[in-house]
Amino acid sequence: MEKQPGVLTRNPHELYYLRMQRIKEKMERGKTEENQYESKRKLKVCVATCNRADYSKLAPIMFGLKNQPEEFELEVVVLGSHLIDDYGNTFRMIEQDEFDIGSKLHTIVRGEDEAAMVESVGLALVKLPDVLQRLHPDILIVHGDRFDALALATAAALMNIRILHLEGGEVSGTIDDSIRHAISKLAHYHACCTRMAEQHLIAMCEDHSRILLAGCPSYDKLLSSQRRDDYMDIIKSWLGDKVKDRDYIVALQHPVTTDIQHSIKIYGLMLDALISFNKRTLILFPNIDAGSKEMVRVMRKKGIEQHPNFRAVKHIPFEQFIQLVCHAGCMIGNSSCGVREAGAFGTPVINLGTRQTGRETGSCDWLRSL
Repeated sequence: MEKQPGVLTRNPHELYYLRMQRIKEKMERGKTEENQYESKRKLKVCVATCNRADYSKLAPIMFGLKNQPEEFELEVVVLGSHLIDDYGNTFRMIEQDEFDIGSKLHTIVRGEDEAAMVESVGLALVKLPDVLQRLHPDILIVHGDRFDALALATAAALMNIRILHLEGGEVSGTIDDSIRHAISKLAHYHACCTRMAEQHLIAMCEDHSRILLAGCPSYDKLLSSQRRDDYMDIIKSWLGDKVKDRDYIVALQHPVTTDIQHSIKIYGLMLDALISFNKRTLILFPNIDAGSKEMVRVMRKKGIEQHPNFRAVKHIPFEQFIQLVCHAGCMIGNSSCGVREAGAFGTPVINLGTRQTGRETGSCDWLRSL
């Protein structure tokens, strides 16, 4: 074929080079546009809450995320005992705080024994993938050491979703300790409460650059609301008009899943002691762990709900609960609240059993462990 006059032919190597240059420039323009989009895109954060206790720790973070809508897109998932009437239907307090609940997952298998706890984890693992796939969050925030949180962390880790674990690295008794450490190993980022917890996470080979020593998330609210002028109105609304400041007891005892029968025995002895004290007492129902049904049975057998000195409740709004703890003459039981939240106010605490064994406490001499 004859070449057309006046048409310049190019070396094929030169044509290849020019074509590759155009492709490279196109890719670079695409990357620039993608980076600009990424810089403008909100970070989608999913906060999953399982019960009244973890919500008190997660709520300050949720408010912080909600108050920065240009930076974050907040998705709220509710599961566990939040959705059970016997435990107060505590999801309502999340709605009262004006958070939109994106998903409600009924994951608790009733029975309150060891098998029911395992089945609840399995049910959560069946239901969570659809929710996480639909939400497709950039990061999932989970708290603490509950079996529900273990299911959340397991599902997210297997779906390659980044996990931020709150209050990892701590040490306590029972199965909670093992669950907490397991969640820490599944997590990618950590916000811990104490320097000792930070050191424990580093000893577990977690990346130091991904650990934030942030303190207890609920302390801001604790300390800001410590001196409310209406605290006596709150106390009287729960314990009656005759109650006085520092002249009542707050009791909160949960089952110890590694030794259920012993923890039930301790619970009965605690109730006997409280009856003998003849003091006005606010007692909260135990959590949903194995053994809780037997503990409630012991409470009812001793007539606590009808006793004139007792007020037995399933749930108290956190802002009111901390006022009751702050002004109590004493707190008794095995809740972590007695080790941490009560410590912010200097409320004397009697810690029963092994549930908080190893938990860090302040240097005050009013914490007694029996």
